[in-house]
Amino acid sequence: MTTATAPIFRSFTTEQSSAIANVEIDGTAVEIIFQSSADRAYGFDATPAFAAHLAEVISSPDLLGLSLGRLISDARRNGDLQQIAA
Repeated sequence: MTTATAPIFRSFTTEQSSAIANVEIDGTAVEIIFQSSADRAYGFDATPAFAAHLAEVISSPDLLGLSLGRLISDARRNGDLQQIAA
């Protein structure tokens, strides 16, 4: 039996991330608002492993020392994060 977890949400200042304004993770569903288009949210489907890693990163005060924009970009490129058609 799997235990449901509450969605994880975090907003970022431009000092914290020049690319990402908000991230919300609900299971493997990920919603991202980019700093460059703050009026539009983008939906993604993540692999379970990437969703867990992203949740760990955004839950850390210092983002585990990672670039959030680079992490998202790399995940999109390698297929761990796939945009959902609107």
